[in-house]
Amino acid sequence: MSTPQPQLTPAAYRFINLVDKDAPDTFASDIGTGLAASPKYIQHKYAYDAAGSDLFERITQDKNYYPAHAETEILTRFSPAIAAILADNTALIELGSGSSVKTRHLLEAMQQHQGKTLFCPIDISGDFLQANVKRLSADYPDLAILGVIADYYVGLAALADEIRQPKLLLWLGSDIGHADPASAAQLLREKMLTALKPGDKLLLGIDLKKDTDILHRAYCCGEYDDPLRYQFNCNALRRINQQLGGNFVTDHFQRHCFYNDVAGRVEIYLKSLLDQQVTLEAIEQTFDFQAEELIRLHFAHKYDQDDILQLGKATGLTLQQQWFDSKALYSLNLFTVETK
Repeated sequence: MSTPQPQLTPAAYRFINLVDKDAPDTFASDIGTGLAASPKYIQHKYAYDAAGSDLFERITQDKNYYPAHAETEILTRFSPAIAAILADNTALIELGSGSSVKTRHLLEAMQQHQGKTLFCPIDISGDFLQANVKRLSADYPDLAILGVIADYYVGLAALADEIRQPKLLLWLGSDIGHADPASAAQLLREKMLTALKPGDKLLLGIDLKKDTDILHRAYCCGEYDDPLRYQFNCNALRRINQQLGGNFVTDHFQRHCFYNDVAGRVEIYLKSLLDQQVTLEAIEQTFDFQAEELIRLHFAHKYDQDDILQLGKATGLTLQQQWFDSKALYSLNLFTVETK
């Protein structure tokens, strides 16, 4: 697939759409594979259709959901210091920028530090991305924006040679924690850093290990469970019903969440409350559930300082600087791509 060559000037926004309309839809096959596995699982990304994204935005407003608040605090306080470290004419590439509320702090600091700035948000949701880019362009008329409608990895690959200037890759939200540390290192090394050159930088949000009660409150585990989290975790089931002709009854499942101290991660499941069968007409498959059987939805791995340093070593990155919120619950980590 050839990549358009956008000519950007300040006060402009353009889009590159790399979503292949003719590509096979993997949703059905991914769901079928996950529900046929032992133990069963549903990939976390399938919670995030329009309804799921809205539910998650509401979760981030919860006073106990510290990751969003801590990350905002860090960017509010330290964006000028981050921008001062960057080379002149650095382009900011963000993975899954969402509404870019937190990113605005960094964009403003970069504009103040280096003047002309190029911002390249990458998101698979074209309508959502286009609406956000138009809002940003109206609010920051001197900002050049290249919106990339694509999967993270496809978008990064397209920008690897497209952008010749220094790059800062921004990955917020502690999404790196969705994978275990070894898999996270492999993901960075094989899928992301190939788009960067020596001297380019990665600003990575990483959640930290902490008291179990803080984690249980943040993720609404056990006694702290709430209806909003249940709705969000059941959203994948509703989506399966709508798109694949499923007959999941959400009332037949209970949210199950806890912190696994040995593995260093929060684990979130849906638990079947009874023996039941679920049929997906689109793929002509029926799946048996036993009472108490779990569907794995999400792991959120937490890191200590040694884990963060090891992540850098395993990926060929040098940890240049770190910033923490006032309660030291969360970290932003600035890595530099090493010279080969």
